[in-house]
Amino acid sequence: MQKDSNEIIKTFNKGRYPETLRIKYKAMRDDKFRFMRATTHLFYQDIPKGSFLLNSPYAWICGDMHLENLGSYKANNRIAYFNINDFDECLLAPCLLDVYRLILSVIISSSSLELSIGETRSLCNLYIDTYFETLGDGYIRTLEKQTARGVIKHFLKKISERKRKDFLKMRVRYKNGKYKILLEKTHTLPIGDSKKEEVTDQIKKWAKQKNDPDFYKVHDVAFRIAGTSSLGMERYIILVEGRGTPNGAFLLDLKETAPSCAANYVPAKQPEWKDEATRLVEVQRRILSAPPALLADIRIGKKDFVLKELQPSADRIDYTLFRGNVKKFRNMLEDMASISAWDTLRTCGREGSAIADEFIYFAKNSQNIKKSLLDVAFSYSKTIDAYYSAYCKAYDKGFFKL
Repeated sequence: MQKDSNEIIKTFNKGRYPETLRIKYKAMRDDKFRFMRATTHLFYQDIPKGSFLLNSPYAWICGDMHLENLGSYKANNRIAYFNINDFDECLLAPCLLDVYRLILSVIISSSSLELSIGETRSLCNLYIDTYFETLGDGYIRTLEKQTARGVIKHFLKKISERKRKDFLKMRVRYKNGKYKILLEKTHTLPIGDSKKEEVTDQIKKWAKQKNDPDFYKVHDVAFRIAGTSSLGMERYIILVEGRGTPNGAFLLDLKETAPSCAANYVPAKQPEWKDEATRLVEVQRRILSAPPALLADIRIGKKDFVLKELQPSADRIDYTLFRGNVKKFRNMLEDMASISAWDTLRTCGREGSAIADEFIYFAKNSQNIKKSLLDVAFSYSKTIDAYYSAYCKAYDKGFFKL
């Protein structure tokens, strides 16, 4: 275990906005799973250089696969999809890293979900077996509403049936002749006039290059609170004209980007991206069968941002949904494993990623790897336990006070 893990955490978060960084630190203290989500940089630092995890075929991966990094969203075709929805750490890397991190998240969540050690091992094995079986088939599919089941079917049904006007009513108010984003402490905060003007001006300049610049006419901007790891960075919710206010308006998510914390720890050589936002946009297009609606990269001041249609936090998986229901969790993990394998195959042969035949061969000769994956994940979960215990003590003593 890193003796100075708390110093590493503090250094990693240096320079972030105090108001939302406090929320992040508190979330990390309150829940070990949130702690794991927020310390991806420790996860990659701790992978030994000679580990078998680094010898698997290269794929474009999300880089931070965990139980809550999947959810439903709408693409430009307005069809609902269920897949990965956070790509902050995405990069070219050994494909086993996403599998390893996902099963690690199952282990870390097991106590909250009231799972026995035997149940946890069985669930992890199910995910591993399904991933390799699907990868070995070599065929790419998409999970759709008609074929989905359980929680995923519920998510796809919910987003398909959600009406824009009802959603806008929950998030937008008409006040003093203007449409305004509803401010609420848990999801949105006000921003200063100068920052609002800067964001509005940059969106306007960027929109001039689009076929329909009037679509992006900005009515209001607010600071958005969402996620865990990225808290403390700039993130905004933007109300734009869309197809016409009030009911045709769109809410957009504008999120600051940073380099992947995995980049210094994987052996794969990365492309020379124009900027980090370009990386996030391009990798999403490679991994997903259909990227989120209105996905684009944009520069504001000296920072790069990813823009897309707002995906409400409720559209993401909440791992606590599975407490006390092992059968529901098994079905979910089985489907998540298939989705992960299809995503891996979808990136075949792109700027250094392996071709399908390599993935198929790797999957069909993976018997020894499966046990090693489970062993190393259970072993590293004890390291996270120690990190978390040290963090809680430091937090309670005021080490992370801002």
